[in-house]
Amino acid sequence: MTLKGHIDAMAASLEALYPEQEARAIAVRTVTGLLSVPEYKHLSEPDTEVDAAKAALLGDAAKRLAAGEPMQYVLGYSWFAGLRIRVGSGVLIPRPETEQLYELAAQDCDNLMAASEDDTFNILDICTGSGALAYAFASEFPEAHVYGCDVSDDALRYACRQRVKLQGARPVIFKADVFQAPPAGLPKFDLIVSNPPYVRLCEKAAMRTNVLDWEPSLALFVPDDDPLMFYRAIAMWADALLKDNGSLWLEINEALGEQTADLFTGAAVIKDINGKDRFIVVKK
Repeated sequence: MTLKGHIDAMAASLEALYPEQEARAIAVRTVTGLLSVPEYKHLSEPDTEVDAAKAALLGDAAKRLAAGEPMQYVLGYSWFAGLRIRVGSGVLIPRPETEQLYELAAQDCDNLMAASEDDTFNILDICTGSGALAYAFASEFPEAHVYGCDVSDDALRYACRQRVKLQGARPVIFKADVFQAPPAGLPKFDLIVSNPPYVRLCEKAAMRTNVLDWEPSLALFVPDDDPLMFYRAIAMWADALLKDNGSLWLEINEALGEQTADLFTGAAVIKDINGKDRFIVVKK
């Protein structure tokens, strides 16, 4: 079968789960990703024949996708801030909103570094998951000392084994429960970022099965009667670990912007690319 034929067949098999345009986009990214060819090749060379071994690989991928498994798990990676981040079962797939969080915090980081009089500049990513934020900061700011923590052993395995090439040191990844006191021996941080769990259980009904059935609930959901539990815990960590004149950046539930900001002194709510309350920034 040709390259175009595999994409057409895979897209057709996904139309029961996704809108037609999205199904085709997933098929194009999956086929070209697994074959390690540019996405434009299905347009420029649609009649390229796919050998039997690679056809079997694509057939297995099509079955996994049709069962609802996320494309990023099938590929084994997700792109984040220009970095290829390894993901799979047990770790949250980075979202575009989190990439916007990174972009905003990175702009602030430039200013903080320019104003800093300390010899070291430290960044902490709380609830690091795959380590996407931590590695993005380590890639962009090689002179910084970047740390990332999580409580999930599955997530930590991915965060510790990312294959991102960096000019500076790799992030220091460690296990920690944000509901406990910060581990002894941590430095003070110029910048703290976090994308903690914030989806209320009552919001499950609006989510797709490829998220609900595959991505880790631990990284997504909070109880309806205490949806801000992670933010209260992060506030305590920030009180203990954030340097004077440092910044705290958080991704939040769009329905709880003001309530979340009220947990922090001087917090500002910032909208995402879709105009929804998605981030808060706190300047110490």
